[in-house]
Amino acid sequence: MKGHLYFIGIVGHAMRGLALATREMGYRVSGLDPGADEGTATAWLAERKIPWKREFSPADMDGVTAVIVTGAHATNEFPAIVEARKRHIPIKSSAQWFGELTKKERVISVAGTHGKTTTTSFITWLLEADGHHPDFLIGVRPFNFDSSVRLTGSDIAVVEGDEYRASMLEMKSKVQYYHPDVLVLTAVEHDHPDMYPDLESVKNRFREVISGLPRSGHLIVCAQSKIALELAESADCPVTTYGLDDGDYQARDIAYHPTGIEMDVLIRGTVLGRLAAPLFGRHNVLNALAAVAAVSGEGLTFDQIIEGAARFKGAYRRFNLLTKADDKIAVIDDYAHHPTEATAMIEAAKLHFPGRRVVVLYRPHTYSRTQALLPEYQRAFDRADVVYITDIEGARETGQEHTVSGNDIVKALKMPAQYMPDRPKLVELVKSESRAGDVVLCLTVSGHGQIAEELAKTLNS
Repeated sequence: MKGHLYFIGIVGHAMRGLALATREMGYRVSGLDPGADEGTATAWLAERKIPWKREFSPADMDGVTAVIVTGAHATNEFPAIVEARKRHIPIKSSAQWFGELTKKERVISVAGTHGKTTTTSFITWLLEADGHHPDFLIGVRPFNFDSSVRLTGSDIAVVEGDEYRASMLEMKSKVQYYHPDVLVLTAVEHDHPDMYPDLESVKNRFREVISGLPRSGHLIVCAQSKIALELAESADCPVTTYGLDDGDYQARDIAYHPTGIEMDVLIRGTVLGRLAAPLFGRHNVLNALAAVAAVSGEGLTFDQIIEGAARFKGAYRRFNLLTKADDKIAVIDDYAHHPTEATAMIEAAKLHFPGRRVVVLYRPHTYSRTQALLPEYQRAFDRADVVYITDIEGARETGQEHTVSGNDIVKALKMPAQYMPDRPKLVELVKSESRAGDVVLCLTVSGHGQIAEELAKTLNS
């Protein structure tokens, strides 16, 4: 046995995946998650016989050789953290731990404000389908895999490079621990205002990451993002760009089907061939191009990419269509929680389901983000036909309820919308107001009590 690792926040997607992957490397693992509800995540842990608790006891630290942390629970005052420090047990973030375990591997990291999860999942699967068997860490589980994390000592690792803090005990970003050889940089915007007071501070963090790339590395940048292109100018390694209208890799003759996207892929003006994937929306055309650029750099031919793309299944809560093709009302579940993401999801629904009414249920995430981005919400839902805004999901900021509310978004919008903080009433309202042909788009980080699943079962019954 290599040691005993204690995971705080173990029920989360990445943390439970990391705990399982670590155990498979020969470590003993256990954990704690005070905020966990019964559901598929806890059942996942039980099925794999990973011990964990909701309440901490100092005896839980007996024999622990390191504590792995993430999320809101791991504060300096949290009892488990206090006890670990009392016993001089090392405390590491999940990002730091993954970075240590993959430091000898060639690392591809996907960073940026949007598109990280889908792009990371797609790159990982394309490499897997071609026999590379990469290690990986992704924020949620890609449907092609049984877990969101794998650690097998591969020679290559793919990791979602989140710019948010690695834990509440530090201000260092997760992406800073991953020592990438290849960095994919998607759109860069202001986000996480509780960590970054303005856009310039976000840009500075990405500059730090780019400056850490080796000269032999590779930076892949979205040409649609002026800020990402600006940041790329400081790179000391080769830079490849991708975009719809500009870039080394481009897409032409894009078709948006109810089952996904199809497009011609060009490299510097030369058509490589036609790519089809079960991805949705213009933003995912960009994510697909980023993935093609990344795996092409790892030696995959375009024919190999086409074959892998056809078998890609997407990632959990990323434009997941929960209803059947012949159902009268389509229900889509997505993680979108930024105004830009909401706009992209609505556009995707309009592109893939033309002529149909789009009904949006949007739950804002964190009070600081909602307050800081209120001006950006003004036009975020313009293309939707019906909009319901719920209460704010406080997450790590629970206790700040009186600073801002979902109703402030409704007031900021330049279109009619309804504030509906009561979840049962919201469900009943959507059920009573929906009509045949509607596309119901549920946008929320936590799933709002699996509201999309509930609507998918009831709206077509």
